[in-house]
Amino acid sequence: MATGILDYLDKTHGKRKWKPLFEKTFDHVLERFERFGTCEVSLSLVTDEEQRELNRTYRQIDRTTDVLTFAYLEDGDEADRNLPMTDLGTITISPTVARRQAKEFAHPLERELAFLFIHGLLHIFGYDHVKEDEAKVMFELQNSLLNSLEYDFYTNLPRLKKELKKAQENAVATYSHFRVGAVVVTKDGHYIPGFNIENASYPATICAERVALAAAYSRGYRKDDIASLGCLTDSHRVGTCCGVCRQVMAELMPMNAPVYIFSSDLKDQLFTTVKDLLPSAFTMEDLHA
Repeated sequence: MATGILDYLDKTHGKRKWKPLFEKTFDHVLERFERFGTCEVSLSLVTDEEQRELNRTYRQIDRTTDVLTFAYLEDGDEADRNLPMTDLGTITISPTVARRQAKEFAHPLERELAFLFIHGLLHIFGYDHVKEDEAKVMFELQNSLLNSLEYDFYTNLPRLKKELKKAQENAVATYSHFRVGAVVVTKDGHYIPGFNIENASYPATICAERVALAAAYSRGYRKDDIASLGCLTDSHRVGTCCGVCRQVMAELMPMNAPVYIFSSDLKDQLFTTVKDLLPSAFTMEDLHA
């Protein structure tokens, strides 16, 4: 597999540190394309004025734009696997335009930036969207790459911790006295709580994770609407979800959705994903295999 090297420059002097996001995105795209050797791409975040000048100079379009790509390989060319490193090209992104578009589409700015970077990388690999059939292929691949990227664009961890504390306080732990709080975070910004509800008929007890997921589904949310799930217990150690909850999460949440689990004092934590909690989940597809 390829090793990705990102030559990153933020010419806007922004305070946000986005390089880890772009590095993860670059590696994800290289893995999907099964590239070999070492590949480098240059990425610059530029002002509206510079982006407009580049657009005018190289495309003869006198307006700013979100992303520009300057590929070093011709369409269809393969990187020479004998070279120690392949320079793929240069991508420029205007964070100002990205911010406007993120607001327009009502999703996080980081998601828009990753989307634009993937768009630029696909141009480098020969994809285009001038013709309708080409555009369909490119945009489907672009969305697939973005949706499978293991990066949480939506969860605000400080808020999640506060919501978990509140959820845990409502636990009905009549018999075990072991309180568990869970919160489902949706992509439209809602934090939906759940907590364990125990019963004298012990099998009727419901775990916090399943209560939170049921609450989310009762509001009309479905698998692709869920961004993450958080869990907090009374244990001083980080206790993970039970097997039943893992199976339910595997069916009701995206497999790459982040799961945040905290100790009682919120100092220890486990950040994982649904698929890592249950790597060989029984799914709906297995019913029809």
